[in-house]
Amino acid sequence: MIDLGTLGGSFSIATAINERGEIVGASNLSADTVRHAFVWTEAGMVDLGALGGSYVGSYATGINNMGLAIGFSWKTTEDFATHGFAWTEAGGMVDLGSFGGDTYPNAVNEGGVVVGTSYTSGNAESRPFAWTRAGGMIDLGTLGGRFGEALAVNDAGVVVGYSYMAGEVSYPHPFAWTKETGMIDLGTLGRGNGGYAASVNNDGAVVGYTTTTGNEIVHAFVWSLAGGMLDLGASDLESYASGISHEGLVVGNNFTADGQGLQGFAWTSDGGMVGLDWLGRQYSQVYGVSKNGIIFGFSYNADGSGHATVWRATDIEP
Repeated sequence: MIDLGTLGGSFSIATAINERGEIVGASNLSADTVRHAFVWTEAGMVDLGALGGSYVGSYATGINNMGLAIGFSWKTTEDFATHGFAWTEAGGMVDLGSFGGDTYPNAVNEGGVVVGTSYTSGNAESRPFAWTRAGGMIDLGTLGGRFGEALAVNDAGVVVGYSYMAGEVSYPHPFAWTKETGMIDLGTLGRGNGGYAASVNNDGAVVGYTTTTGNEIVHAFVWSLAGGMLDLGASDLESYASGISHEGLVVGNNFTADGQGLQGFAWTSDGGMVGLDWLGRQYSQVYGVSKNGIIFGFSYNADGSGHATVWRATDIEP
């Protein structure tokens, strides 16, 4: 484990890494009153600054293999607005804009497409968006409701997330969006009311979770255009999927029978769902999986003590 250091303050956090080993996150400055986004390489930590004018703080959340970092920057005066940014070494920090309110980017693909959510004036509604340097911010639309968010994008530009439905009582549905099809409602499992799409691989396979009956019992799913939505849940225990590799390895978490924690899982079409060993600890939680199948998360005990953990293919044999 390597200490990445800080930008002068006493706190820093790393949030994402690309295949070149460039790491992004945020760190307090020497005064410990302001937090700035950073990019770290073996040469050290670089302060990305903040958007101009009254924007004083920033926080980086992702970086692609071309070195394009994303995150958000905020004001502490005037309208207290928060805007998303895209940063490159050559071009510096660019404001992604907004639909009138706050903007939060969630993911970026290798082509520089940034996706997230942007609120309207007064933060009365939100819309999933896609942004490119050439085209600016595009509203991806809605499934009828007032709120939505884009959570992931693959290298072909397929965007996934959730959008609320029309009606007085509204629930979110998972969606997939392409430039050709617009927003597609992925539906839900069984008679469930709602759900979320969390990740998509370059083959267009989407994973996430929906309720299976009303607004109860959440199950993980994998969806494809050819096969529709497949329920990954094997029991009455609730589960949710958080990531998928390029080879179709789905990862996520099951709620444990004691109701006090989680156990990570890995799923493949051939082997089904396999619980991930927690190294002698009571619980494990998976955050995601890399493109080449390295699963990452942590394992922990009921008192909260635990360690960061990775699982490889040899750990998930049925």
